[in-house]
Amino acid sequence: MEGPEQWVIVGGWGSASAEFSEGLSRNMGLKLVKPVFKLFPDEEEYVRIEGDISGFTGAIVVQSFERPASRSLVYSLLIADALKEAGVSRIVLMAPYMGYTRQDRVFLPGEPVSVRAVMRALTSSGYNALASIEVHKEYVLDYFDGSTLNIFPFTYMLKETGIPCGDNTIIVAPDKGSLPRVERLARETGCRSYGYLVKERDRITGEVRLAKSTVDPRGKDAIVVDDIISTGGTIALASRWLLENGANSVFVLAAHYLGIGNAEEKMMKAGVSRVVTGNTLPRKPSKIVTYVDLTGLAAGQLTKLVSNL
Repeated sequence: MEGPEQWVIVGGWGSASAEFSEGLSRNMGLKLVKPVFKLFPDEEEYVRIEGDISGFTGAIVVQSFERPASRSLVYSLLIADALKEAGVSRIVLMAPYMGYTRQDRVFLPGEPVSVRAVMRALTSSGYNALASIEVHKEYVLDYFDGSTLNIFPFTYMLKETGIPCGDNTIIVAPDKGSLPRVERLARETGCRSYGYLVKERDRITGEVRLAKSTVDPRGKDAIVVDDIISTGGTIALASRWLLENGANSVFVLAAHYLGIGNAEEKMMKAGVSRVVTGNTLPRKPSKIVTYVDLTGLAAGQLTKLVSNL
């Protein structure tokens, strides 16, 4: 990576983006510039980079896709254009939480591939590279025309919590799609016992149920690993099943925590004892949710990414 005078961190809109950009600035030793964000009377977004960015050839824009995701997207596009206008030639988008990744294919006739449209827009706006933390499905990054980085946070998060992974522990994926996360975590931590639950979702109603399981949780402490907790429904379903089938306790690792509605209450009623998540979205007061700062982890990998641009 070139000297600190060549690269600058540009903070994005929202509390999570502000926190993450400040952490990256500290960990990477780079200057932090905080743009001004506002809305016109018709709620059209406006941004202006007030800090002096003359002489910088590279910028890392930190914009998490916090709610509303559409506003986060528009601000990320406007920031890239402002940087290009100011003469910055290399721009990296660090999206701690990358939005629009759920709709990665057409499930029902007439739907778009939303993540493809978003990636095309980001590429066209001037970003040369895109980094994120635990994208829902890694292959969606192929839609971005540039360098990409998908940061795996779970090993770091588990170590930060100090929770041991011994003979009495089982790591559980709430569905088969999350199994690669569990397999990697087991490999990197030495946990020998792991598996997945099989869930079915009604595409019309959104209702989820467990169909079967490949794990035997009897007498074990279960660690459920997932990329995101939205309403808490999937985690509650998994926790209830694990405890009913003999698990001693249920602990959750999630890269991102939206906590929509009564998500926490739902998980607590289902027996979840603790949730550990990253600081990729706005923090929420909670009885069971603990946040792990992921900026140190991201800084090391971003340094390698930008050195190759």
